[in-house]
Amino acid sequence: MPGRRRSAIYASYFPHMHKPDANTEFLLASETFLREHFDRICEACERLTPEQLWWRPNEASNSVANLLMHLEGNVRQWIVSNCGGLPDKRQRSREFAAREGASREELLDALGQTVLEACHVLAKFDPARMTEKRTVQGYEYTLLKAIYHSVEHFSYHTGQIVMRAKAISGDGFSWYKHLDGT
Repeated sequence: MPGRRRSAIYASYFPHMHKPDANTEFLLASETFLREHFDRICEACERLTPEQLWWRPNEASNSVANLLMHLEGNVRQWIVSNCGGLPDKRQRSREFAAREGASREELLDALGQTVLEACHVLAKFDPARMTEKRTVQGYEYTLLKAIYHSVEHFSYHTGQIVMRAKAISGDGFSWYKHLDGT
């Protein structure tokens, strides 16, 4: 049934198209990856106490809470602002400086809202704009590269958060249990 589900998604986002081109497929995949990784982050964070959420193994490392703020800032800057045309108000250094503060729910709500906004930007994004250039953090990027960077960056930090939750809780996740044949 995945093919039918995907066709329904395409039809809802791109009613004028029967089969998406590579740019449209890229946008849909980017949205899907952001949502899936956000779900995994939420599941991982549910295993952490407030103290564990803000814990840093050393001064060279960030807490999970810092990573949540960092992901929210990155997706907002790279996708919502640069691809969606909203002002960029990011203060990146604050994402890493915090040592305490917001609760798990507040951090996940902020990140979830930003992921939702980014998904709306991607759903409405005109694939013809992929090669438009923007300057982000002092470097010039095409919008395609900005989206690609943000999604791969989100994936990278999702892995760090999941690894930290597994290390602290001692439990794995069952995301691929269906592949075990059980």
